[in-house]
Amino acid sequence: MPAYRDPDDNLVVLFKHQEFENPEKSLKEGRPIFDDLEVCEVRSPGARDVKVYPATFFSRWENDPFTGRQRQVSYAERFSQQYRQFKASAAQTKSGTPLDHAPFLSAARRAELKAQNLYTVEMLADIEGAELKNIGPGGRELKNKAVEYIAESKTGAPNVQMVAELEALRARNALLEEDLASKKTADDEGEFAGMTRSQLREYVATHTGQEPIGQPDRRTLVRLAKDARPERVA
Repeated sequence: MPAYRDPDDNLVVLFKHQEFENPEKSLKEGRPIFDDLEVCEVRSPGARDVKVYPATFFSRWENDPFTGRQRQVSYAERFSQQYRQFKASAAQTKSGTPLDHAPFLSAARRAELKAQNLYTVEMLADIEGAELKNIGPGGRELKNKAVEYIAESKTGAPNVQMVAELEALRARNALLEEDLASKKTADDEGEFAGMTRSQLREYVATHTGQEPIGQPDRRTLVRLAKDARPERVA
């Protein structure tokens, strides 16, 4: 058995293409746009979870054999053998709206198109000639629907952007209102603002000799605490 064994030898590593939605492109086009990215799946022996990293992301530091200096190594470099195998048989990457998001396609039709290397609405809209005939009966109609879907999406893109902006504005307003409400509550509660309900109950009991009855809400506890202040009691 060798004196040193690289811990990476125990890892199960798989490179693959994974779809990620591109929010900027989706907002611009008015329909979901996905980009294919190369990712590295890493599984450790005995672990149930799978760690996923972009293939070109920093993985670790290694000594450069030529300069002797430390250099950053990506996952593709770290697991170069698996990455070469992946690249040798990798399918062509794609960017666009996956067929799964096309409302005019049935599940069966999507499966048929994928089997013919058609993966996005854009690919279907651009197909011509013999390749279009290879789709089979109704191919021209599907192409036209893909073209219409893209055109309608672009027409509606400004509305989608407007809705997104309104939602962002509502979210900001909600946060602002929440901050104002918190500030008002803190101002109303004065020196009791930082106390928990348990601390408020204890304060009331200490200064009045009697614990609050039942389970009063926080507003009631604050009022009781204010009434129980020494200057009020005196």
